[in-house]
Amino acid sequence: MAVTQNNLVVRAGARAIQRLRTEGFHPDLFGTLVGASGGAKWLVLRHLDAALIDRVILSRSTPLDLLGSSIGSFRHACFAQSDPHAALARFATAYVEQAYEGTVQPPQRSISEKSDRILELVLGRDGAEEICSHPLLRSHIVAARLRNDRGLDRGLRFQFQLALGAAQNLLSRRTLGHSFDRILFHSSGAIADPEQTSLRFDDFVTHIHALTPERVRHALLASGSIPLLMEGVRTTPDVPGMLFDGGIIDYHFDFSFQRREGLVLFAHFFDRIVPGWFDKPLPWRRPTQESLDDVVMIAPSKQFVATLPGGKVPDRNDFLEFSTEQRIERWRGIVERCRVLGEDFGELIDAKRLVDVIEPFGS
Repeated sequence: MAVTQNNLVVRAGARAIQRLRTEGFHPDLFGTLVGASGGAKWLVLRHLDAALIDRVILSRSTPLDLLGSSIGSFRHACFAQSDPHAALARFATAYVEQAYEGTVQPPQRSISEKSDRILELVLGRDGAEEICSHPLLRSHIVAARLRNDRGLDRGLRFQFQLALGAAQNLLSRRTLGHSFDRILFHSSGAIADPEQTSLRFDDFVTHIHALTPERVRHALLASGSIPLLMEGVRTTPDVPGMLFDGGIIDYHFDFSFQRREGLVLFAHFFDRIVPGWFDKPLPWRRPTQESLDDVVMIAPSKQFVATLPGGKVPDRNDFLEFSTEQRIERWRGIVERCRVLGEDFGELIDAKRLVDVIEPFGS
C-alpha cells in the first residue's frame, strides 16, 4: 500500500520514480506545480501546502511554473507572495470563516462577493504585484469561456449551453472544445505572447493573456466562478467575454500539456484524477499513463480520509448540511487534524524515504 503511517499516498509515473531514485528529492527536481479545482476540499491540504512552501518554494533556485484552476489557483496565489506562509494562513482563516444568511442556497451574487472578499484578504495590499513580479515562480491561472458567449450566467438558455457541453464531453473530452475555450493567464511577461510561457496546450483552443497586477484578482475570481453557483466574471481588464471556473476544462487536469524541464508535483485531495468537471460521473475518463510519466502525486490516503468527520473531505454541501457555527467548528477541526499530512511529508523527505513509499499510477 502506497502510504506512510496510513496517512499519505504517494504515486508517480515511471520516469518520475527513476529520477527520484537517482537524484533523491530536492526542490529543483520539479519544474511544474499543479493545483486542482475542488473548493472546500483544499482544506485537507492546508498543512501539506505549508510543507510544500518550505520544501519546494522557499528552498529552490530555479524557475517553477504554477498551474492551477479554481481553488488550486487560489492556493498558488499564496505561494507566489513574498510571505507565502502568512498568505496561506489568511486564506485558510478567511475560507473557513465565510458565512451566508440562512441554510438555503445563497444567491449567485452573494457567493461571488464573498469569494472576492476572500481574495482581497489573501492578496492584501501588495499580493497582486508580488505574484506578477516573483523572481522564480511563474503563475498560470486557468479559466473557461463559452465559445458561443451570450453574456449569460443563469437562466434556461445558459443551462442549455452547459448541458450541451456535458453531452459533447460524453462523446469525448476533445469535443467539449466545441462549447468551451480555455483562458490562460500567465505571469511570465508583460505582453500577452504565447511564446513567453513554457506551458503549451493543444487539446482546446487556448487564449493566453499576460497576468498583470490589475488582472490578478479578476483572473482568480473567474478561475473559481462555478457556473450556476456564482456569477460569471466579465470585468477582467482588456479580456473580452464572460469567464467561468477553469475546472470546466481542467478540473484536476489531464497532464497532456507540454511543460518545462523537470518533474510535475501534484498535491491532491484524492487518490484519483478526474480531468474535467463533466468527467466526474465518467469513471473511464482518466489521464493516460504516458501523460503521467513525470508526475508525482501526494494525497491523503483513503484510510486517513475515513478518520475525518463523516469519513470524507470537506465539500460545498457542508454549507447546506450544517449551521454556520457547526461547519466552522468542523472545518477548523479538519484543518488541525490534517496537520499530520504536512508533518509526514517532511519526515519522508528528511529520512530520504519518499521513494520507498511510492507506488506507480494504476497499481
